[in-house]
Amino acid sequence: MDHNQLIQEIKDGNQESFRQIYNRYAPLFKGIAYRYVGCPHASNDVLQETFVKIYKNLNSYSFKGSFEGWMKRILINCCLEYINKRKKIIFEPDSVLADKSVSNWELPIDEMSAQEIVELIHKLPDGYRMVFNLSVLEGYSHKEIGEQLGISESASRSQLTKAKQKLRELLKTIHIYSAAR
Repeated sequence: MDHNQLIQEIKDGNQESFRQIYNRYAPLFKGIAYRYVGCPHASNDVLQETFVKIYKNLNSYSFKGSFEGWMKRILINCCLEYINKRKKIIFEPDSVLADKSVSNWELPIDEMSAQEIVELIHKLPDGYRMVFNLSVLEGYSHKEIGEQLGISESASRSQLTKAKQKLRELLKTIHIYSAAR
């Protein structure tokens, strides 16, 4: 059954249709939540809050654009709210840094599992991780990131550059460690 039919059935009170939406998207959304909040238990909390908000706001979905994209925006907002409630995100001061090409890494990232990459991303400071997730993994523009996080576009660019540099450093450490084995 397509999304539009499911949405209409949910609006008509069919709870089973919402369960289908949940079952279809919960695994993907839990992974996204984990990337942001970094804790399996917290990811479950954010996931639950996300689906509550999706259900409550279903009448505001206009059937224009991607339904999955609409739900992911709710998910990301729930992640940001969760993080903001629990701790203050520290963003590094604006500075212009040279962005080196990722293709020059020459590191064993291709040999890493998805879980190892997520763990590596979790080693980033909060501000770096938030901007990296929003930009690289979710495809938000620096303007949108700035609006979401309350920072300037240039601060978003700077955080992304610093995140990439920090990931390079972490990958080099992993490369040195694995080469020594």
